Amino acid sequence: MLPIVAVLASVPVAYSLGAGATTTQASGASQLAQGKQLYRKFCGQCHALSAALSAGFGSDSGLGINGGPSFNDLRVPYTLSYVAVTEQFGGHELVVTRMTYPQLQLVCSFVQAATKGNPYLARISDG
Repeated sequence: MLPIVAVLASVPVAYSLGAGATTTQASGASQLAQGKQLYRKFCGQCHALSAALSAGFGSDSGLGINGGPSFNDLRVPYTLSYVAVTEQFGGHELVVTRMTYPQLQLVCSFVQAATKGNPYLARISDG
């Protein structure tokens, strides 16, 4: 198994967005807008994030009933987002099966950008 750093260093520049649509080196703003949209769809039901207009609190649609930590005060690095979802941590078992890896990469980039000014560094915990 490759270390996470090696895996992330090999992230492609061209993204397949499904249904045959592909964008190569989309602008940073465009990628962040796509990441925000995907965050709202896959993450915002459980994790509050004001920058995504997401309230969190959980959902009965199979994406978590108890919610998850709010990211409004947490600084969430790209790698932490990626590992938290791909390593099946904290109830992300369903989320990772519903997203493509290019979608996950866009969401991780958005979360990092949206939380970069927050005061507390997020860390994986067991509770």
